[in-house]
Amino acid sequence: MTSKEIASCALLCLLFSSSIAAPPPSPANPPSTLNDNELPGVIARSIKQEQLTSVPDGQGFQFIVEKTTRAAQTRTPLHKHEHGGKTCVLEGEMTLYMEGAQPQRAIAGDCYDMPAGLVMAGINTGDKNAVMYDIFTIPVGQPVWKVVEPGALEFQNQFTHEH
Repeated sequence: MTSKEIASCALLCLLFSSSIAAPPPSPANPPSTLNDNELPGVIARSIKQEQLTSVPDGQGFQFIVEKTTRAAQTRTPLHKHEHGGKTCVLEGEMTLYMEGAQPQRAIAGDCYDMPAGLVMAGINTGDKNAVMYDIFTIPVGQPVWKVVEPGALEFQNQFTHEH
């Protein structure tokens, strides 16, 4: 195992251990902000990402539904969706922080839109895992999102499969 793999493994253990609090941001890695709001939570990959469907429309686009599970108090990196999308919360709660908008909290049964081209982060602001459907229509072969947060580009390929 390389030192980078060991460090990644140690970070995952810290993120998913309920008995260890996340360390405070260091001056070298200040908290991220959007609309002058400090983003809560710790950047982390989703616990589980399962593609439920990916159906091409025959005109160069595909309809994708992903079932995503995100740990409490974790967030996506700041990112954009070139073609937009929608998230529907099945369990728990998520809060969408988005460029030019107030934070939007969604609990089980609620959905929120992710408009194309705006910087955003999805944050599990609850105290238990959040389960949601992420729904997109994108050009075949294109990524669902583009990570734009400095220092978080390794999350660009967080999904276990290509779109």
